[in-house]
Amino acid sequence: MKKIFVLPSFLAISLSFIINPVIFGSAQFIKVSAENAVDADLKDFIDGFKNPDGSQTLRLLNWEDYIYQYDPENGHEEPDLITQFEDYVKENYPQFANVNVVYSTTDTNETMLNELATGKASYDLICPSDYGIQRLMRENSLVKIKPLMDALESIPEYNFNNNYMHYGSNYMVEALANISAINDVTGETEYLGEYAVGYMWGTLGVIFNPEYDLYSHINPYEMINDMADYSSLWSEKYHGGISIKDSMRDTYFVGLAETYKQELSTLLDDYNKNLISAEEYNKQITEILNRCDQTTIDKVKEKLIELKNNIFGLEVDSGKQDIVTGTIGVNLAWSGDSVYSMDLADEYNDEHGIEPEVGLCYSVPKTGANIWFDGWCMPKDETRSEAQVYLSLLFLDFISDPANASQNTDYIGYTSFIGGDDMLDLMRDWYDIRTDYIYYYDEENDEYYDVYYYDENDNQVFVWYDDFHFEGESKLNNDPNLYYSNLDGDEIDLLDETGNQAKYNSFLTINPEWEVVDLSYFFNDTLDEYENNVDTIFYSDCYLPFSYDDGTKNECVGRQFFCQFPDEQTINRCVIMQDFGAQNDAIRIMWEDFKANDIQIWVIVLFVVEIVAIAGLITFLLVKKRITYHLRKNRRKQQK
Repeated sequence: MKKIFVLPSFLAISLSFIINPVIFGSAQFIKVSAENAVDADLKDFIDGFKNPDGSQTLRLLNWEDYIYQYDPENGHEEPDLITQFEDYVKENYPQFANVNVVYSTTDTNETMLNELATGKASYDLICPSDYGIQRLMRENSLVKIKPLMDALESIPEYNFNNNYMHYGSNYMVEALANISAINDVTGETEYLGEYAVGYMWGTLGVIFNPEYDLYSHINPYEMINDMADYSSLWSEKYHGGISIKDSMRDTYFVGLAETYKQELSTLLDDYNKNLISAEEYNKQITEILNRCDQTTIDKVKEKLIELKNNIFGLEVDSGKQDIVTGTIGVNLAWSGDSVYSMDLADEYNDEHGIEPEVGLCYSVPKTGANIWFDGWCMPKDETRSEAQVYLSLLFLDFISDPANASQNTDYIGYTSFIGGDDMLDLMRDWYDIRTDYIYYYDEENDEYYDVYYYDENDNQVFVWYDDFHFEGESKLNNDPNLYYSNLDGDEIDLLDETGNQAKYNSFLTINPEWEVVDLSYFFNDTLDEYENNVDTIFYSDCYLPFSYDDGTKNECVGRQFFCQFPDEQTINRCVIMQDFGAQNDAIRIMWEDFKANDIQIWVIVLFVVEIVAIAGLITFLLVKKRITYHLRKNRRKQQK
């Protein structure tokens, strides 16, 4: 559940696809052209979906806490997304009156891959991380999904929307399609876009607390500058307050970045001076940060042993709580977990009247970072029924609907592959500072109030995002007064408001200090009612809010918004880690040797003391309602 890619250059998707026949019980290869001219054999197979034979049990394997769950105490009042899917199928596809989803979870890619290899269980869809999908492709263990979805869409009577291809971010979908693996059985180079439907994506970076007690002698802004570089993890300045991932690949990546720091820094300098293109820069750092020859492995091992002497310890999932409770001050972390930690800390501080100078921050280090993704794919299985193939495709279509994808993102906090109007609404509610001025949320009564004004004909007109303007570019006539719906007297006090009324000029002028955040790269061409390059522009006061000592913008460190949607410049310095192939065993041996070195006794003692001291606080935090912003549930789809 934690890893992705993104390369700035994209290869055109192949014009034809070959589906492995094992799911059909046929020896024939079946092709689908780019024009959706369906091959007769495939058409016959798809036609069988009218009354599909076999089991109607859909078997899914996903990560823990990685899909929307019914949780009314925390504001999630809809049934589980799995239940919603079962109801959706029964209502819209009468041939599935007995559909049942068996939903299982796992903890690591290795556990998932080992379970598949041993045949202990069979699944129709699984959700491995990028390198896990590459490994399964290399082993010739997956069914091609995209040709099936394209063929099903081409037959209108099946009401298959192919939501993934229509609403998936073009940037992300094409990048996934460009990731390759060599099939060890056929010897052919194949691409992930044929086999996987992207689910969630993000970065691996560093979350840190500039006001951590152990670092009280360090100026918070000095720490912000330091954490823009992986080398800070090796610095004696931060000794004893760091935890890193108990994950071979993620920690190996950081070791690579430190081992080849000089080479990476030279490339970054060349890129910043426009001596090399973004494409060439990413290509070269991708090669460096995927090195796995024995000499490199030995060098990385030395660096990691040095690092181990400087850290508090290793962790898999506890770091997102430890950074909040004060057990640690720095954590190698996935972006989604970092959002969770920041939200948790912000709510705790608000409830206890604590006003930190800075708060938790997230860094995507400047010399290169890992960008990851998780995707749904279909393992080969000769026992899979026709009905289960069809249900698998319907499930992928269902979770790729923007309404369902935004519900997923709202619940788990990770960033979806899916764009669309619903996802844009959710992100603007979370992160666009203008939302605070367009809506007022009454927490006590759990109600939202809209901002409106009266036009020259005394008609009530609601304010929308594009009503915000720079001084002198007003869209509103006669400098109208603004009002909040359903509010009386002095119930709220925002900006220059008097009671429930505000003057337009002081209310809807864009603050020149707000950061302009352009998410066109992600949302363009996924929108129905919103406009490309217009509605995809956000305004923020905390995207990249920090500067270096010389006053230049720190483009590595931000908060939640930056965690969830890094800008294109940040993505250019991010690479996907490939499957190590034949070198997997060598790196695994190195990792086992690295971990075998005993953790220092003082670390164990300190850990026990910390656990006892904060047990009550951890209990409070874990039972606390899941952090979500108070967001508008039912959004207007167009300006009134």
